[in-house]
Amino acid sequence: MQTLTFHRWIVCCAGALLLATVAFAVHAESRSTLEINDEVEIDIVTFGKPAKTGIIWFACRQGEDAIEFDTARRLASRGYQIYFPDMLSAHFLSSLPSNIARIPAAEVVTVLRHIMDTTSAERLYLLAGARAAVPVIRGLADKKLQQMDSKLKGALLITPRIYKTTPDPGSEPVYIDETGLSIHPILVLEGERTANRWGLAHLTAMLEKSGSRVQTDLIDGVRGYFYLRNDQTPTEMEMTRQLDSLIHDSLQKLGAI
Repeated sequence: MQTLTFHRWIVCCAGALLLATVAFAVHAESRSTLEINDEVEIDIVTFGKPAKTGIIWFACRQGEDAIEFDTARRLASRGYQIYFPDMLSAHFLSSLPSNIARIPAAEVVTVLRHIMDTTSAERLYLLAGARAAVPVIRGLADKKLQQMDSKLKGALLITPRIYKTTPDPGSEPVYIDETGLSIHPILVLEGERTANRWGLAHLTAMLEKSGSRVQTDLIDGVRGYFYLRNDQTPTEMEMTRQLDSLIHDSLQKLGAI
């Protein structure tokens, strides 16, 4: 009887170890470094095992407690592989929205081409929110990137803020110079409770200038960059918890544009 109990214990332990191994494989986190030049090295954090669909996520904040990393782990469970290039640390810049726009476009393109060349994914999507959409727009404007037989299939922008300068109330926004130089499909999500929703038609027209197919959607009950806010409403907290589902559903739409 004791032998049987011991065997059951061994089986249970083996089962628990197998589950833990599978969980680690799904949520596996790895780090690599891309040397741009003698002064700039960019760390790339990767979540998930090799997958058919990869996401290159440009984010202002990175770290174990960042909502982006938590969401990436859940996306990995859905079968994605997610790459986070740490553009800010490479330049000793703090995690501020204003700093992400200071990253040189050439470095963004180098990172994109590196990931495209080394990933086993069949298709890649760019993802960014708020001011982190600036390097994405700059990357998409690169002519060499557009001429490649690319795995890059488009960009998902969540409440993007790509102004050259903050617009005065009631005035027409002025976007960064690279706006409208893309040919890739773009899906823009905007908060229903922000005045920026009324500028979506103008933003769409600007982004489409060079041939990009652009669609927009509203996120019910939230303000702009809702998942980055410190003063979240209950609705915004719930939508933040569902951010992986929002991204997954949006990528399906983006793939169909």
